[in-house]
Amino acid sequence: MKNYEKRHYFIVTALALVIFSPLIVWLLPYIIHKVLHDDSTVWIVETPAMTYTYFAVALVVLIIGAILSYFFYRFKIALSLVCLFVAFSLMFVGIKPVTVLGFSGMATVTSPFNEQQQYGWEDIEIVYLIIDDDSKQQSLEFHFKDKEIKTFDRRDEVQSLRTLLLDLSKTYGFEFTRKE
Repeated sequence: MKNYEKRHYFIVTALALVIFSPLIVWLLPYIIHKVLHDDSTVWIVETPAMTYTYFAVALVVLIIGAILSYFFYRFKIALSLVCLFVAFSLMFVGIKPVTVLGFSGMATVTSPFNEQQQYGWEDIEIVYLIIDDDSKQQSLEFHFKDKEIKTFDRRDEVQSLRTLLLDLSKTYGFEFTRKE
């Protein structure tokens, strides 16, 4: 005697996706970016918020697909395949935005539909160290010669980059100063 129907697997799948959603949305893009871009010459690999948004939308599509497959059991294969295709397409598009900082400079992709912007250390005009007087939170603001600005505000990144930037500023001639 069985106490379930085969279509209950879709509800279990939807519940499992909801339960594991923090791992899927927050950890998976970070791991993928680390695997794709991290090596011995890279200091920082930054995953932008846009990537997490794409992964969240893809997860919602998968959950909706599992729920719809439960209610429309006759079309389960078509619904599942369509939702899988849409979700993996969103994840593939969402994984493109990234910022990589290393020995060779900075490479940035700001949108899934933009090309990569590559900056060498000689392309930097000035780097500001910004320290908030109240919270003592530190951030780095890179100003490039083409008027682009990039900010790093995570504490671990700022602490590790300060000494490297002092050496690089002497080598490549850009100014590294504190912004008031």
